[in-house]
Formats: sequence, C-alpha cells, structure tokens
Amino acid sequence: MNKADTLKALQSKLSTDIRWAQRALLAIFRNQTADEQNESVVRYHNQMGFRCMDSIILTSFANQLQTRGSLSPKQMSIVFRLMPKYARQLMKFYGDKIQLAL
Repeated sequence: MNKADTLKALQSKLSTDIRWAQRALLAIFRNQTADEQNESVVRYHNQMGFRCMDSIILTSFANQLQTRGSLSPKQMSIVFRLMPKYARQLMKFYGDKIQLAL
C-alpha cells in the first residue's frame, strides 16, 4: 500500500469507525502543547494538534472522552466529519503503526 492509498484508507476509517475516530481524536489532542490543551486554543503553528477552527470543540470532546469514556451520537457525527483532515498528521507521527493496522 503506497502513501496515497494509506491516506485514503485512514481518512475512510476516521470518517466511519468509532474506535479509529476516537483514538485519533485523543492522539491529536496529545500532540498539542499543554497550554493549548488547557486553553482550547492554538498558540503555535507547529503542525501538531488541532486546527484553529476545530480546537475548542475537539478539545472539549477529547476531555469528555477521557473523563466519561464516550461521546454522544451527535458529537460522534462531528468527530467523523472533522477527523479525516488530521490523517496526514497521524501518518506523520504514527505512520508505520497505522499502515500495519489498516
């Protein structure tokens, strides 16, 4: 599987599979700096963590997922819509592991 195929497969998983989407949400959240996590904002343009427009809602969802262990169906529909755009970032940090899992 080449890089483009891996990206498409990962984007598909992130938009349909609850387990993949939730794990990706938490992985991207962990890639943020501590102050970004605490304040739900983007302070650094380091190509890590959430994008500016997604930071408030996805940080909130990540915190809820960590504390409660689940998200509502409505929240998951938002996660399914937003997480595929983070596929490249996930591949950058977890590339070999993702390829093996797909």
